[in-house]
Amino acid sequence: MGIAAGYIALAVLLPVAGIGLCYEAVGEYRDRHRFPLKGALVAVDGHQMHLFCTGDGNPIVILEAPFTGISASWAPVQEAVSRFARVCSYDRAGYGWSEPGPLPRTSGQIALELHALLARADVRPPYVLVGASSGGFHVRVYNGHFPAEVAAMVLVDSSHPDQASRLNLPADPLAEDRIWGPFLPVTHRLGILRFALHREPRAPAFPADAWDEVLYLRDKTNSYRTLLRESAAWVESADQVRASGTLGAKPLLVLTGTLAANPAMRALWVDGLQADLVHLSSQGRQVLVEKSGHPIQFEAPDAVVEAIHEVWNVVRPE
Repeated sequence: MGIAAGYIALAVLLPVAGIGLCYEAVGEYRDRHRFPLKGALVAVDGHQMHLFCTGDGNPIVILEAPFTGISASWAPVQEAVSRFARVCSYDRAGYGWSEPGPLPRTSGQIALELHALLARADVRPPYVLVGASSGGFHVRVYNGHFPAEVAAMVLVDSSHPDQASRLNLPADPLAEDRIWGPFLPVTHRLGILRFALHREPRAPAFPADAWDEVLYLRDKTNSYRTLLRESAAWVESADQVRASGTLGAKPLLVLTGTLAANPAMRALWVDGLQADLVHLSSQGRQVLVEKSGHPIQFEAPDAVVEAIHEVWNVVRPE
């Protein structure tokens, strides 16, 4: 009976695995031809990093992505900003087109890699730094390391170093997902990661083609591994953010999504942690984005563009 059950299981699983392999292979082939590399690969301390710059005009705007770390997530924002300024997005080491970088994946390490990437690509300061979600950690640490290079900052529903304790959240946001790390190559090849990604809804304000490119670049074993590694370094990164200091008198806009926020979340996040970020600068101001939740660059990219344009106009050369 046990042997018979094993044969039955194989008879069921083998065709399913075959379908998954074909699904992933066809999807990868199609996406690889739809979405060629934009920009350039730049050697940074032994690994290649992807940088994509468009437009003209100083100071240069640098876009730092959220946890998924992929430049394509800025597509509509970058297109609009490039009409008035030089703007660069990039894949953090380990995401998308970029090769993995050294561990641990802390904000300090990420900021140093971004600095080296911009230097090697001859993208010269000053910069307007824009950080979304966890990307807010990295731009704040960058400013702490290289304050003379930063002219202004926009924080897009940015993470806060005290959010875990004040919102009663895990210190490592993806700790429970770490069990899947060893199985990532298999789940990728069988199309399981692709299937899960394509079930995520697209925000209507984000173009369909750009969304498909984001999903293609996220559907990589290295991208998932890096996500887990950045999460594992969260506590150390939060400490680095606390030690990075303030912005002084640099222009700062803090964008906060308020869509569907209940009274408790408004008190803790909107009027609490997000409002607290305004005090990083004597020229800080909070902008409430009523038509968006947390992923503002997806749900209300125009609000991000307006914020960038506002601070850029303040610091641009006369």
